[in-house]
Amino acid sequence: MTNKLTLTEQEELFAKDCKLINLKYEYNGYTGDERWAIITELSVKELWEKYPLVIERYSPFVHLSIAQGEVIDDANRNEDKYAKRSSRTLDCYGYDDEMSSQFHKELAIMFDDPFERAEEERLELEREELRQCEIRKARIALSMLQPLQRERLMKNVCCGLSSRAIAKQEGVYYSSVDKSIAAAKKNFIKFYKNL
Repeated sequence: MTNKLTLTEQEELFAKDCKLINLKYEYNGYTGDERWAIITELSVKELWEKYPLVIERYSPFVHLSIAQGEVIDDANRNEDKYAKRSSRTLDCYGYDDEMSSQFHKELAIMFDDPFERAEEERLELEREELRQCEIRKARIALSMLQPLQRERLMKNVCCGLSSRAIAKQEGVYYSSVDKSIAAAKKNFIKFYKNL
């Protein structure tokens, strides 16, 4: 009588009686011939008699009892539960102090070493002294330029004016301002290097 049911009717009854597990999806690395596991109270013979059109699509398959299916469901629930718990509670940096402090400097407990601090202060003083020396050299090199070159170079570099804007202010041709600025840059570099 059941064999006379249509495929759609067999699928509906099969969904009520059985549960399917895709083995290749559920178990990574599974290499068996069977792709499906069917969890049901029915025997294999009863499955073939009751749902021949549906079973044909899932053959070959692994037949599992309801008890075996419950064990699989429990295992899946536990894996899911532990994955969620670990995502909520595990430290994103890990627990190895040496590795954590190497890759995450903000986690390292800073020890204020007086020798390191003195060395850093000394280096900072040297950098500041070097910076002041460079500023003095630049001022001396600027003072060695002709007054007009110095003025035009300062307007161009410090004020950001173009040679056309400077020429307009001074009432001269911009080509003469261009030449003057180019000569000023060349002389400045020469004077600066010789100091």
